[in-house]
Amino acid sequence: MSKLSTAFSISLILHLAVIVALLINGHFSTSETSPELSNPEPIIQAKVIDESQLQKQVQKVKNEQKAQRLEEENRIKELERRAENAVKKRRQQENEVSKLKEETKKQQLDKKKAEQATVAAREKQKQEKAKAMQLENERKLKELEKKKADEQAKRAKENREKEERALKEANRKRKEAKEKAEQEKILEEQLQAEQAVRQQKRNKQVLSEVQKYQALIKQTIQRNLIVDDAMKGQSCRFNIRLASNGLVIQVKELGGDPLVCRAGKAAILKAVELPVSDAPDVYEQLRNINFTFAPEI
Repeated sequence: MSKLSTAFSISLILHLAVIVALLINGHFSTSETSPELSNPEPIIQAKVIDESQLQKQVQKVKNEQKAQRLEEENRIKELERRAENAVKKRRQQENEVSKLKEETKKQQLDKKKAEQATVAAREKQKQEKAKAMQLENERKLKELEKKKADEQAKRAKENREKEERALKEANRKRKEAKEKAEQEKILEEQLQAEQAVRQQKRNKQVLSEVQKYQALIKQTIQRNLIVDDAMKGQSCRFNIRLASNGLVIQVKELGGDPLVCRAGKAAILKAVELPVSDAPDVYEQLRNINFTFAPEI
């Protein structure tokens, strides 16, 4: 805390020294450059402003000192909290170690008792085993041949049953695969037939929609057309490219009466946007169309 106070004091002294130097410099500069100003009121006003600035600087330094002091206090509190937590953790670890030692001691005692009981049991078992050894050897000799014969018969039966199961499983899988293939073929044929019917129906709908929008396009061009009697009975073929919103991107004359071609192209460009369907498949038929226009006169 003493180092922090010393740093604050040095900072305050440096700030005050800079401010005093600025005031002295400003005072002498004003005296040298403006000797004709003899009215004392501006000088008094300048002094008041400088003192106000000095108070602001002093208050700023105090605020900085206060903030640094609070920060240092918070840091010390945090260190104390950490130290307290470390002490608690160390005590908890000591308790756990003590408890572990007690448990280890008990386990060692239980282990010793168990080992003693095991030794006694092994000794008794050794004696009983020696008595039963002879009878066991005789029994094993009698059962050995029977066991071998049973195992051979068992293996033969298992192999036979395994082969039968494998054959049945293979036949079942072949039958299922054949039935599945037939079902999939039938389903595929049905699906293709349904798709063909739906596609044919949709193609008719698209053709009808295209014809409808071609008629709308013709009506739009007719509305914007400047009619001339010389156009009667004449026509012009156009290639029109449209955006998805109907915006006319490009118009090309493919041939026809020059007067109708010029007037028709002007009418198309004047429309800016032509009627177009929101359906993607219908728009696909309209986005780049060759269109024959014959004026209605």
